[in-house]
Amino acid sequence: MFKLEFKPLNGYIVGKQATGKNGHGFEYSVVKSSFSYGGERGLYEFAGYDEAGEMVHEKVHGWLTLQEATDMAENWKGK
Repeated sequence: MFKLEFKPLNGYIVGKQATGKNGHGFEYSVVKSSFSYGGERGLYEFAGYDEAGEMVHEKVHGWLTLQEATDMAENWKGK
């Protein structure tokens, strides 16, 4: 079962972040903080990375529930 493992953000930003590689071999980042999209409402932001390790900017999504962010991280295929 795919599960996001969150760690606290360091510094002056209060929140948490889960990063890693999914079963397809692609990196992802899921964040919830007062500076992330939807963070003040308890929602999450997702960003995915391509084969070169570059963030795919058009795939940065905010205002996600934990389940939606988890599904995106699990199913991310670099595009």
